[in-house]
Amino acid sequence: MKRLVLKIGSSSLFSGDKFAEKEIGVLAEQIKKITDSGVEVCLITSGAIAIGMQSLGLDKKPSELPLKQALAAIGQMYLMERYEKIFEKVSLKPAQILLSHDDFGNRDRVKNLNNTISALFSYGAIPVINENDALATEEIKVGDNDMLAAMIALNVSADMLVIISDVDGLYDKNPSENKDAKLIPVVEKVDKQIFSLAKAPSSKVGTGGMITKIKAAKICGNSGIKMMIVGNGKIKDLSSVIEGNNLGTLFLSSDKMPIRKNWLLSCANVSGKVLVDDGAKLALLNRKSLLSCGIVDLKGTFASGSVVEICDSNGEDFAKGIVAFGSDTLKTLDHKGEHHSQLIIHANNIVLKEEL
Repeated sequence: MKRLVLKIGSSSLFSGDKFAEKEIGVLAEQIKKITDSGVEVCLITSGAIAIGMQSLGLDKKPSELPLKQALAAIGQMYLMERYEKIFEKVSLKPAQILLSHDDFGNRDRVKNLNNTISALFSYGAIPVINENDALATEEIKVGDNDMLAAMIALNVSADMLVIISDVDGLYDKNPSENKDAKLIPVVEKVDKQIFSLAKAPSSKVGTGGMITKIKAAKICGNSGIKMMIVGNGKIKDLSSVIEGNNLGTLFLSSDKMPIRKNWLLSCANVSGKVLVDDGAKLALLNRKSLLSCGIVDLKGTFASGSVVEICDSNGEDFAKGIVAFGSDTLKTLDHKGEHHSQLIIHANNIVLKEEL
């Protein structure tokens, strides 16, 4: 193993209503052991909103988005201050990076991100990464720092993603409702059956649930990256992961998808929609290119080279693709006339939703 991404959620950062300083101290010690062995580590952290609530004496998360964003802005400062103090005790230097999904949708920004992380590694620093909750609405709505961690793992070519959770792993039943629920130690492939098991609700301080972890495992698996869910009670054993120990549920990597397609499927920003007829949909499902004659409508304004959702005549999206022409040009094409066979999206630039 050369590179490891760790993710810790809000529910693991708090013990009751207090910041779990002792447990995070143990986490820092484990990260130190891992880095001393020559493995580079990125830490994805949640907790800004929760610490913001704590600093203001709030016992309930507000429902209004601007108030959540304000709490994130307040809490992020306290969060990094605590990481700095705890990491300093074990001679680790944390470096803050705040991201949004837009940063992953632009390949130039992704390249800059990778260059920054590589430079931090060269200085021996630990990138501590969080969603930019003060500005980004999507994370606050659906709480997908698990997905953020998967995107980081994908873009930095990590060997493994470890998600530290308030549950020990994936169970065959909801363990909070079924005493006979059994932990699944290894998942060879993330399929519909595995997704059906991910029904556990989010915690009172976190915003994600098991479903986001399964989605993250799928993204990682598509990139040849293993993922593990580890209960926060096993933080003290975390360094043994690099020796091959399974501390919870290990998701094995599947057939490796080209990184360009995985980026398109999982990370790229969508600028608009292209609606196609039934014949075009069938062709695309059979890995063919999209021609102008198959287009029935356009939604949104987009430029050449943009990523769009491809939808059927009912408006249901089933694929993503990179268009060769902008929406203004597409509107001027005679789809059924002289230019009816114009190539709009090449098959190499199309990824099917079913692949996720």
